[in-house]
Amino acid sequence: MGWTVDYGDVSELFRPIYKQLDHYQFNGLAGLEDGSVASAVRWIRHSMADVLPQLDRVDLYETPGCGAVLSWGPQGPALPV
Repeated sequence: MGWTVDYGDVSELFRPIYKQLDHYQFNGLAGLEDGSVASAVRWIRHSMADVLPQLDRVDLYETPGCGAVLSWGPQGPALPV
């Protein structure tokens, strides 16, 4: 998958962001007032930029096959498996 950082380390760095999103309405967070998945992936990118600068893609799915992918690295988007 192109991981350059151990998944356990990524998971630990992402935990504070996850806790802000898990089981909460997005429109209750600054920057997510519209509650869209597209806004959420941009918010996650912004929130993770300083703690995980290697991050170059965020995939977020509401249901299988329905969500948003934000990619800003050199690889570009790929289809989910």
